[in-house]
Amino acid sequence: MDKHELSHFIKTKSRETGFHKVGIAKAGRLPKSSYLKEWLSNGLNGSMHWMESYLDKRLDVKKLYPDAKSIVSVGLNYYSYPKHSSREEHGKISRYAWGEKDYHKILKKKLKGLLQEIKTLDERIEGRLFVDTAPIQDKLWAQQAGIGWQGKHTNIISRDYGSWLFLGELVLDVDLEYDVPIEDFCGSCSACIDACPTQALEPYKIDATKCISYLTIEMWDKPIPEEQSGKLNNWIFGCDICQDVCPWNRFEQETDQADFQPVKENIKPDLKQLVNITEEEFRKRFKKSPVFRAKHKNFIRNVKTVLNKK
Repeated sequence: MDKHELSHFIKTKSRETGFHKVGIAKAGRLPKSSYLKEWLSNGLNGSMHWMESYLDKRLDVKKLYPDAKSIVSVGLNYYSYPKHSSREEHGKISRYAWGEKDYHKILKKKLKGLLQEIKTLDERIEGRLFVDTAPIQDKLWAQQAGIGWQGKHTNIISRDYGSWLFLGELVLDVDLEYDVPIEDFCGSCSACIDACPTQALEPYKIDATKCISYLTIEMWDKPIPEEQSGKLNNWIFGCDICQDVCPWNRFEQETDQADFQPVKENIKPDLKQLVNITEEEFRKRFKKSPVFRAKHKNFIRNVKTVLNKK
């Protein structure tokens, strides 16, 4: 089987596995290496110091996996149609965490299945799979593979699914046919930048220390800064504002993945109930959910911060 046939097989099997977007890029050093270095040197990663580790591997996948020749980038649509509640008594949880299961496990299972399908053709083919859990830049590889472009809010935007995509990679030790990066279609639009209540965005750049998602998920064991605490707009885990206002998200499509169907209580979480949730109750409700990453202590901090500003 030649490169063309193998590439076609991989894309076909990717879609049969359930992925909505798939593209292939040549493994190597990423073209925007200076941007990440500058972003980190300016401290825009906040307390996410793990992003400073293995920088050479983040910039060049061959340093992470020396046998890498091709990167199969995949996207899984997670959008569901309910809107966030605008009622004062309800908190807001980011749409990606509405489901009952953690997306990491779902994508990994699908990628493992895809690798097994590829090995049925040639058992000598080896690969490694990644889902936001290793020093590999998902968004940049998705852009290189033609899945979408990195918007001004820094998320990947596809023309057919908007930015509601989970990303993952299958890095293979074989040469394939490579896709080309998609043109940037943000144009002069600044909707995401204008809508951000904490001014965390500049074009194609995010200051994590101001981002509501960072403040409510990644910043642990300290209060939310006063200058941002009054601007959470009821967000208690993550934030979707920059995506909700993006014109390309008018083309969103309902996910066909049952695992991403929202849990009713996550669409309209009651703030006064959640502020009293015990650690055991938190674990029982969110153990398999992305919300569990925030930890009980920080989740309660988020809820209290929102309530105290009313």
